[in-house]
Amino acid sequence: MPSAITRENQRLRTSSSIPVMKYEVEIRDRQTTIELEQHDGRVQARVGPREYDLEVVSPEPGVYTFLAADRVYEARVWAIEPNSLRVTIGGHLFSIGIIDRKHRRSTTEHGIEGRQNLVAPMPGRVVRVLLGAGDEVMLGEGVVVVEAMKMQNEIKSPKSGRIVEVRVTEGAAVNANQVLAVVE
Repeated sequence: MPSAITRENQRLRTSSSIPVMKYEVEIRDRQTTIELEQHDGRVQARVGPREYDLEVVSPEPGVYTFLAADRVYEARVWAIEPNSLRVTIGGHLFSIGIIDRKHRRSTTEHGIEGRQNLVAPMPGRVVRVLLGAGDEVMLGEGVVVVEAMKMQNEIKSPKSGRIVEVRVTEGAAVNANQVLAVVE
């Protein structure tokens, strides 16, 4: 079954004009609206009050290169569960919750159930393991630090719970989307 990201990539490649797509999201405990409109390879984006005119290239699923005037940004996007995404831009990791418009509440308000995998956002090297198997962890607490492209990314727990396993050690090389630790 194709993911929402895969379907969106296919849509970007096959359409020269896409109607405005509106999303209500929660980023860093703040709610905002994102509007996207594509015309012939360019995207007009509005994130809250800010507007952007971007050229977008997607060299592979989940990877986007944005060209904005004289600046270039690469974003890696992956779903960790329905209505919840992780995005890395410029070495910064963001957790994004998509808000259920019908009920006007964040899907993260209900808490995340079951085991959750913490994954590497991109290839890199583990520089620190902050918590070990059996340790209690709070929502948003750092578990592993991965260095990629000379930037350190703290991989944080998507829920409060207990670390069930840590699958990496300090100094280990990791691949994009490799499971680093498991929380339940």
